[in-house]
Amino acid sequence: MYICRKFPVGGFGKATKILPKSDSTKHVVETRMIACFSNTAQNDAFDTRKVSTSAKERQRADREQLTRLLKESPGKRDARNFLKQFDASKPKKEAASNPSKLKQAASEVGPNELGTTRTGVNLGNLYCPTVFTRDPLPEKRYEEEDREEPLHLALIKLRQPQTLDDRTLGGIALTLSQMAQLGLGTAVVLDCADQVTPPEVNGAYEKTLREQAARLVAALQEYNESGALLTEHALGYSCQENQIPSTVQVRGEVEVKNSFLLYPPLDDGVIPVLLPFAYDNELKKIPVEADDVLLALIREFAGITRQSHNAPDLESAAKGDGSDDTERPILDRIIVLDPLGGIPSENRSDGAHVFVNLEAEYHDIKKELRHLTAAAGQETESDNAVSLITGNLFSKFVEAELVPLSGDTRPKFANPAPIRHLKNLNVVQRALKLLPPTSSGLILTPSDAATKAIPDDARTTPSKNPLLHNLLTDKPMISSSLPTSPASRFLGSASPNPATFLKKGVPLTMIPDPRVSGPWRPPSSSNPSIELADDPRINFPKLQHLINDSFRRKLHAKDYLARIRGRVAGIIIAGDYEGGAICTWETPSSLLASPIPSMACSTPDSPYCIPYLDKFAVLTSSQGSGGVSDIVWAALTRTCFPAGVVWRSRTSNPVNKWYQERSTGTWNLPGQQWTMFWTVGNVTERWDQEAWRLNKAMTRWDAYVDVCSGIVPSWADGINRAD
Repeated sequence: MYICRKFPVGGFGKATKILPKSDSTKHVVETRMIACFSNTAQNDAFDTRKVSTSAKERQRADREQLTRLLKESPGKRDARNFLKQFDASKPKKEAASNPSKLKQAASEVGPNELGTTRTGVNLGNLYCPTVFTRDPLPEKRYEEEDREEPLHLALIKLRQPQTLDDRTLGGIALTLSQMAQLGLGTAVVLDCADQVTPPEVNGAYEKTLREQAARLVAALQEYNESGALLTEHALGYSCQENQIPSTVQVRGEVEVKNSFLLYPPLDDGVIPVLLPFAYDNELKKIPVEADDVLLALIREFAGITRQSHNAPDLESAAKGDGSDDTERPILDRIIVLDPLGGIPSENRSDGAHVFVNLEAEYHDIKKELRHLTAAAGQETESDNAVSLITGNLFSKFVEAELVPLSGDTRPKFANPAPIRHLKNLNVVQRALKLLPPTSSGLILTPSDAATKAIPDDARTTPSKNPLLHNLLTDKPMISSSLPTSPASRFLGSASPNPATFLKKGVPLTMIPDPRVSGPWRPPSSSNPSIELADDPRINFPKLQHLINDSFRRKLHAKDYLARIRGRVAGIIIAGDYEGGAICTWETPSSLLASPIPSMACSTPDSPYCIPYLDKFAVLTSSQGSGGVSDIVWAALTRTCFPAGVVWRSRTSNPVNKWYQERSTGTWNLPGQQWTMFWTVGNVTERWDQEAWRLNKAMTRWDAYVDVCSGIVPSWADGINRAD
């Protein structure tokens, strides 16, 4: 026989769990349910909350106001992408399918109704006291195909909430409520450990966790209309001794055992707050790492289960092709709120990576952080000894990264900041490996997350909140391809870093590879020019399709190949030809008739060899999202041509503003339709080497203007338009 247990309608109206009827199982279920509903005040607010029609209208107006105000900052393409992904105008299923229930709810006001007035959105008199009437409500019928969009979800790890004051915690709660209004639900995992080692589990540690959970739930109850809930007993713990080894760690000791404690609250807009505790088969409480809790939730929502010892189909899971009928949320964001902030970088003046293309940069950044660890006086093993991708057993991590000090069996740190950054990078990388490419990660400080995007006073200038900006644009607040200077502070510093935006990203191919042979150099007998159509490393039909799609014109391939033959400096390809760049070495027309001095092109600093960006293309489907443009541009200007490059663009090209922000200078060529851009300084400098004494008067400016004025386009339509 089986017993059917339902949660109360006011709390978990849709959660039904069918369980075998046995004394032990019955005891387990009742124990967990009692524990989940032990907080009387919290449960009263959750179970008795009734949302009136006016409250729903207020919430919708609130959301529309927030959307309108915040989408003034991103571009039109970003706004379209956001509205396409998060359709905030669709009605809730409950409102569509249960009009009679709304009639009943219209006459009731929940005890937490005043909390909805604290969203931080200035809506004038919209929050004046509401007078409820008994007028009949319109019962609008919705078509069968007008079904609600799947729930979009962000998983958040909040580290060291005990160090945050009530104002900051309230600001975070306000931001999460605004994210919910914009269509992105959230679930929060607390991490109160003050070091990167496993915490000493005792009564004081658990008391700290529960106190901070109560603070966060109270703050969320105040701002989030649907409230928040401390969710326990959803996680299980199992030993991995008999687990089959895998090159990609998918499973973990922590897993979601009782998903029915998560899905109904999320579906109702409630924010679950989870503690880093799991329960074994004997219901013994096991302290675990918050990162492991985060990964367990990701595996659950991604549809990766532990039903068999066979390796799961990661590709199907990442695409959401689960075999069960559970309506799982779409995981859009993995967010880490850490007092240390984003991942440090030595190549930026602000000291942090703004955008990380994990597919191409993960190993380099990990190596840099491990170097910082060693530089701080911490012993590290070789990369072959432990891999944070394949191992991840904490004992190995401690063995490789930490140094126990004498007199204490627990590992200590000369400087724990690099280790913490390394762990944050690792957990986001592992998480995004299990999710679709559209998902992304964000690492930032709690204070940044608490930034008030819309001030109470309409005369006050709004501030940009990194979380809300990222939700609306799927981009970092600062483009990673913008020019920057090297970091001016110690990378192992414990002072907060700016936010880091992470994507699973795309592989990056550079031919020739400057990471091996150095920056691109002019062709020579030892360094022949690339032939685009004949090089086996290049799929020229795909490259041609990329150019045609990006420019919305058809390239005359034969004419183009003839024009650049023997002068190709290199090519950059992002992903499966989602974006790319073709660069050439150009010679000013005034020098073509004169004999080229010997060794004139042995160096890129020569008037005979001008580094020229001939084509910069991104598929229309990848423009404005995914960071493809930034990935290609950063590789072009920082790795392939660090000494500078010049290019031209049609004066009416709307992309010119983007080019201008990334160039050292810009100038409209006189009497033509071109605008010239360059990334090198001292353009008035002359080449005055003895070998070129006949052309001593030529400056970089003269050469750049000559080259940009003389390029002949190669389009099949024969129209003399800009490249």
